[in-house]
This record gives sequence, C-alpha cells and structure tokens, in this order.
Amino acid sequence: MGEELYFDSATWLVWLAPFAGVLAAGLTKRKDPVIEGDRVLRHDGAARLEHWTHGLATVVLLVSGISLGLFFTPALVGSGEPVWRWMNVHFAAVVVFLFGTFYYAANTLMAMKRFKEHLPTANALEYTKRHYGRLLGMKKYEMPPEAKYFESEKIAFLLALAATGVVILTGFMKVAAHVTDMPSAIMAVATPAHDIATVGMLVFFLAHVLFAAILPMGWPMLRSMVTGYVTLEHAKAEHAGWVAELEGENQA
Repeated sequence: MGEELYFDSATWLVWLAPFAGVLAAGLTKRKDPVIEGDRVLRHDGAARLEHWTHGLATVVLLVSGISLGLFFTPALVGSGEPVWRWMNVHFAAVVVFLFGTFYYAANTLMAMKRFKEHLPTANALEYTKRHYGRLLGMKKYEMPPEAKYFESEKIAFLLALAATGVVILTGFMKVAAHVTDMPSAIMAVATPAHDIATVGMLVFFLAHVLFAAILPMGWPMLRSMVTGYVTLEHAKAEHAGWVAELEGENQA
C-alpha cells in the first residue's frame, strides 16, 4: 500500500490540536458586541475564527465520514488506496475541527456569559412556536423583543453541543485504537455512538445551512460571519431586546 495513513503516522497532531486551540484562546483578546454608528458588531474576530474552523471542518468530516461509510450505511468509496486517501482527508479535518472546537470551549470558559446567551430559557418551546408562526404569517402570535439569539437557535445549539461532545469523545477512542489496543467492548460502543452523533451533526448542519445561508432571512447573519457586523436597522428589527441591552450598556 503506497498511501501513508496519517492516523497512524501523525497521531500526535490529533492530541496537539486541542492544546493549540486552548493556547490560542489564552492569547486572544475578545471584543464585546457594541453599536458603532449605523451598524452593530455581532461577531468579533475570535467568534468568526471559531465558526469557520469548526464549521468548514465539520463539512469535510461529514463528507469524508459518510463516504467511508457509517456503522449502518455502506461505504461510497472502493477499498484500498481510495479509502486511505479519504481517511487522510478525514484526519486533516479532525485536526482543524479539534482546534476550532477547543478554541471555542476555552474562550467560553473565560467568558461564561457568551455560553449562557446560547442556552434556552423556560420559554424556549413557546417562543419558537410563536417565532415560526409569525414567519408563516400568523399574526395572532406576539413576540417579546428578541435577544441576540432566537430561542429556536438555542434549542438547536443543545443538539449541536451534545453531538459534538459525543463525536469528540468517541473520536478520541477511535484514534487511540490506531496506536494501542483498545478493549473491544469499548469500541463496540464507541463506533456506533460516533456514527449516531454524526447523523445528529448532519441534521444540525443541514438546518443551519438552510436558515443561515439559503433562505434570505439568514443572509444578514451570514454576512456578519464574514464582516463581523449587522446593520443597526436589521438588529432593531430582528433583535430589539439585544439592541436595548447594548444601548443600556452604552449609557451606563
């Protein structure tokens, strides 16, 4: 076999990536959201780095993982060197994914308010129903001023968080199996759990792409993940509660 398998020869990069993410977070100076004239800083440079390293790596992981075959689906590539090539693509995405994810995790631990604003409130299900009801033209639904993140986004965040956690934990077990003998009982659980979590990530990713990139309603958020900013007009229209909070901070 002429192809080198990086999971065997460069396993150390998998263990290094999380530490690199944590170190980068420690060297990062965050900037809080702020109103600047007719625009609002929504995502600082660190948020954009987290998003794109984690997001783009997730795309490659999903494509390569599904191509290689999940526990309950057949492989889409032939045996031999094609499998090794896709494994190496998967490896590269794993390294980037771990860096971005641990960069986010470390940043979150240093500013828990950024994590808490992602968490659903007690009104999550009711407000999600009202939000999409209004989008469908049902004027009977009234909504309080929206925060920085919609309640529907917060519910989806929990799915992404759970799937990511399982993928990373079981992924570490699968990588460890390349350098040491892992108990068969552990791998018998880790492998299907990894693939089930992959399906969860796929569901979240498809919904995320639909609402953030395909439907016009999400285009301002997509632009903000490139530029960092949304217009003040958009923020007032869609996230009036968040704007009121920022205005209060400016006056304090």
